[in-house]
This record gives sequence, structure tokens and C-alpha cells, in this order.
Amino acid sequence: MQGGAILKGLTHDFEPARPIFHLLPAEGGGVPIRIELAQTKALFYVKDYLGNRDFVARRHFDEVQKSGRKAVITFHDGESLWGTIADGDENADRFFFYPVDESDNNIRVFVMRSSLRDLRIVS
Repeated sequence: MQGGAILKGLTHDFEPARPIFHLLPAEGGGVPIRIELAQTKALFYVKDYLGNRDFVARRHFDEVQKSGRKAVITFHDGESLWGTIADGDENADRFFFYPVDESDNNIRVFVMRSSLRDLRIVS
């Protein structure tokens, strides 16, 4: 979340164009939480909830890279990610970002542009 909170769980009604979605908490289950997309930093689609705190993602691009434009994004909280975005998304209010390192726990990230300090396209 933009305030620094981390919420983990599953959603079945997230759509990029909708202003809200619901998150079923990963721990404890219970009642889904209503989330306002405008309050989020980003939605991280992960391989597992635990991740690896010691993992350091690759910070360079290979010659042969996934489709999309190479980009480095930096959030207001200082977190930086290297990856790709679709052509034209550098000006969008929200977009999907795909990390460059396949070993990263993040599969893809839905980024709210308002949570970014910087988005740099790499040629």
C-alpha cells in the first residue's frame, strides 16, 4: 500500500480499469478486504508469499530480452525494479511491469504511476 503496509492474499475480482477489488487475506482467511486501487503502491503477483529476503535481483538487461520496453522503475519508498513494460505504458496512470530476473519472486507487478518517483526507459 502507499502508506507502507503489505497485504498478502488472493483476489478474484481485480480488473486494471476498476477502482476497487477485494483481497482474501493469505493468513487467517475470513472476510475479503475491500481495496481501493488508488491507495495501492502496486500489486505484486508472486511465486510464493515467503519470498527470499537474501535474494538480490539482477540489475542489467540481457541482449535478448523479453518483449516490451526495457525500464527501471523507482517507487517513492526507494524500491527499484528492472524489467519491461508494454510500448506506450510509460505514460499510463497504471501498467503491468515484468521483472527482468526470472529468479525473482515477482512474476509481474501492476504499478500505480502515482507511487513512482521515477520511470526510466533504457535504450
